[in-house]
Amino acid sequence: MPKQINKVKATVANLEINAALTTEQQAQIGQDFIADIMELSERGIGSETNDD
Repeated sequence: MPKQINKVKATVANLEINAALTTEQQAQIGQDFIADIMELSERGIGSETNDD
């Protein structure tokens, strides 16, 4: 029985680590997306009032 409990604890710890990584990856994707939008905005792409 103790081996099963340790296995469950290890599995839970693994899931928590995976969830944390997913959160960090989502944050990075969000930051990259915002940076891309800002770059496009600076270039005036998609702007209806583009004076170029």
